[in-house]
Amino acid sequence: MSGLTPQQLDFYREQGYLLVENVLDPAVFDLLRSEVDETVDAFARQALADRRITELHEEEPFERRLHRLAVQLDDPEPLLALVRGKMRSPGMFRIYACEALVDMVESVIGPEILAHPQFNIRAKRPGVDEGVVPWHQDLGYLERSAAETFMVNFWIPLVDATLENGCLEVIAGSHRSELIEHQRGMGPAGNFKGVVDEELPPGEHVPCPVRTGGVLLIQHTTMHRSQPNLSDHIRWSLDLRYSHPDLPTGREGVPGFIARSRRDPASVCGSAEEWVGIVESAGVPERS
Repeated sequence: MSGLTPQQLDFYREQGYLLVENVLDPAVFDLLRSEVDETVDAFARQALADRRITELHEEEPFERRLHRLAVQLDDPEPLLALVRGKMRSPGMFRIYACEALVDMVESVIGPEILAHPQFNIRAKRPGVDEGVVPWHQDLGYLERSAAETFMVNFWIPLVDATLENGCLEVIAGSHRSELIEHQRGMGPAGNFKGVVDEELPPGEHVPCPVRTGGVLLIQHTTMHRSQPNLSDHIRWSLDLRYSHPDLPTGREGVPGFIARSRRDPASVCGSAEEWVGIVESAGVPERS
């Protein structure tokens, strides 16, 4: 696939979201999944040695093992923190710099493309309130300086995202709204900022199940949420963002990396090591 078709681009601009199947070869996730597996395994072996857990659950697959380990721990947060948020690893870089994604971005904003500093890997565990995300706009989590920056935001499942395991839901056309005030303490666990129902913009509420290899595109003012995970496994996902490198990111002081540039090809970041070096040179703490 080489970018979005004119029909897809029109839909994305008009509705504020776009679901596209079969964008990525699922093999592009293999390295990142291996990195997560190795991190989880190392923690599990130390926890077993320390008698904080009684089972390694080595036989469990990627979409189950983390949860099986977490439920054994009195405090699972140190484990969960290792595989949450900003993993600037070779596996993450392989996906973020993937030509298929960058081609799609170019069809929206042109050939000058920044891989945005705000990105995440998420493990939405089954039956855990902390993973239920209320209605919000991504701009609500950024500085207001980015209000006029067009961002191409991708939500990418690492396992099939279904209605049962808590796929995203969007409000069609809600991207036309300005930033709506976000309140703290939202969601069943009170751990997110979000928008109360009375302030939601009009539009159809559209669930967006996505198979592995597909992507969901939204914009930074598109209203969206994720429902509870009612399955027996983790719904692993990524959210990645891209914007023009000359425009505010809303995370001033935290650099991204150049994913494509026609005006200065030499500026394109070529590896995870270079990406980490860019961030370290800015004096940004790890995982910020």
